[in-house]
Amino acid sequence: MSETRAVEDLCDELRRQAGTAGRVDLWVPDELTIGNAPEPKNPTGLGMAFIVDTALSLGLWPDGFTQGDGGRTYHYRA
Repeated sequence: MSETRAVEDLCDELRRQAGTAGRVDLWVPDELTIGNAPEPKNPTGLGMAFIVDTALSLGLWPDGFTQGDGGRTYHYRA
């Protein structure tokens, strides 16, 4: 089982890293919370929608991911 992370914390991490490099890597565990509640289990990927929206608003473009044990590392480029 992977760690649980808040979507809001992951978005804050993107904001901290944006502008510091041409590439940002963000570890996203399989278990997410939104507003201190477990992410609803559905195929829409609500948590990732918030994360990607934040990345795009910061000028970061999705550039693939690497599957890991208990989650994925998402890659973004400026």
